Amino acid sequence: MKRLVILALLALSSTAFAEIEKFATPSDSGITFQWWPKVTPPKGWHHDEGSSRHFSFNAIAPDGSTFSKAETVLYAQANFKPRSPEIKTLKAFIEGDVARLRAEEPEIIITPEPDMQGKDGLVFKVMRFEPKSGIAAWERIAYADDGEYFLIFGVSSHSRHGLESSSEAFKALIESYTPEP
Repeated sequence: MKRLVILALLALSSTAFAEIEKFATPSDSGITFQWWPKVTPPKGWHHDEGSSRHFSFNAIAPDGSTFSKAETVLYAQANFKPRSPEIKTLKAFIEGDVARLRAEEPEIIITPEPDMQGKDGLVFKVMRFEPKSGIAAWERIAYADDGEYFLIFGVSSHSRHGLESSSEAFKALIESYTPEP
């Protein structure tokens, strides 16, 4: 019996899984589950643990700043599919996110951009969000379907210049994620 357990553990340890960090945090309303992609912050950026826990995504800020005070930030989020069983496809997931953003900022300009390629051929569908007015941020959001998760990788800025100047960091963030086999 002991040998069987050891063999099972060895088999599981050699299997690669999507790099998703999973947390269960006690709160006043019960346990809060959080999932976010495990990524390596690009050079000149760092993981902001407090903001990550607060916003339920992997929050990344420029060195020397915090996520809440930076002009431009990066983030990565994993949406566990069983929590939204009505959403069957990446297209439906993106449509829902776009509808939510448009409801928050009706005049936002939404433009599809060329797909981006992550590790192991994982394809990210990219959308650009530009405020026409109001308080909306300039954003590029990349969406991917990775097994049990829909992924959102984003760069968000208070200015067009901040968005444009962070393109390489955004690309590096996407490329640092290891998808599910």
